[in-house]
Amino acid sequence: MTDDAPTPDAAPPVDIAIAFQAALAARRETFLARYPRKVKLAATGLLLVALILPYGLGHGILPQSTGHASRYDKGEDEAALDLSSIPTTLDKTPTKERHEPRTEVEKQAATANDANTEPLSIAPDMALVEETPTGFLPKIAEDGRRPWQVYAKTFDFRDPRPRIALVIGDMGFSRVATDAALHRLPPSVTLAFDVQGTAIDEWITRARQDGHETLLSLPMEPFDYPRNDSGPKSLLTTLPNSDNMTRLRDALRLAQGYVGLTTLSGSHFVTDSVKMEPVLEEARKRGLLFLDSKISSRSIISDLAVKMKVPTAQSVRFVDSTPTPQAIDAALAQLEQIARVEGSVVAMASPLPVTFERIEIWVRQLSDRGIALVPLSSVVR
Repeated sequence: MTDDAPTPDAAPPVDIAIAFQAALAARRETFLARYPRKVKLAATGLLLVALILPYGLGHGILPQSTGHASRYDKGEDEAALDLSSIPTTLDKTPTKERHEPRTEVEKQAATANDANTEPLSIAPDMALVEETPTGFLPKIAEDGRRPWQVYAKTFDFRDPRPRIALVIGDMGFSRVATDAALHRLPPSVTLAFDVQGTAIDEWITRARQDGHETLLSLPMEPFDYPRNDSGPKSLLTTLPNSDNMTRLRDALRLAQGYVGLTTLSGSHFVTDSVKMEPVLEEARKRGLLFLDSKISSRSIISDLAVKMKVPTAQSVRFVDSTPTPQAIDAALAQLEQIARVEGSVVAMASPLPVTFERIEIWVRQLSDRGIALVPLSSVVR
């Protein structure tokens, strides 16, 4: 054996980019494995459309869609984009009167918001904690302070610019993807951590240290369950509400410092008002907001949350539902137009390398175009 020959126990060099892509590919294969053959064939057809669509749009052959498709509900009709459902903010400025800063105060507020990279406050605030034998649960403090406000990222509401809140889902599953999000995305991006991920409390603590607001993403029953399995301890329409509440509280104990809840799997559960109402009531009494990710066009979350006085926001689309640079750029540009018309808009995205790349480029000149990238808490209603 020569000196140059590798020793049997020598570790080969690791290419981080290749490892990142491999981890995401493995997860996508596991995800598709849950689906029946017909859905896989449909997914193949959608992939072919995705490859052809950017060329057609770029050459004026195909019209651009103004709707957004449900992320998981393959059997549902594509939902038309309902501008009237885009959430308004809690501050006093009417959303449709948002404009570029004009006064010195408005300019200072805009500058402060764009430059805000400070860590968020240390969590938990013990006044917002209910101690139980198995861990801490969030609660409203005796003085009326709510976790969604206390744990929110500081935002100067005198900033008059149109607002875009961007939420990245599926955090906590992949260490590489989660670490990349924290390194590459601006602090105003909100991160949603799936409670079935690993080390959720540690990841949320680090995200807050990097200036990001955080959400807990709950596993809920999708269509075609159990063939499409959302995982253990999912909230199910077949379970009594008491059992779902036990599972919900177990999830809430996993971390501290999040501003609210969402789901990226419950395309069936979110259409059942009898099952969703106790979940929203739990969020209301614990001082949490709820993001309707709109994974089902028939979701009742937003209407029910407003009726129950739960702070809520509603996503209009996934910007990377077609994960190509051209499609993501077009989706981000569409968000700007919606924000200019409606005053604010919420959208979601996945932790894909191409998504991070396009967001990084897009954000660089966003303030020059008179748009503010904002934390989710600044656009709830």
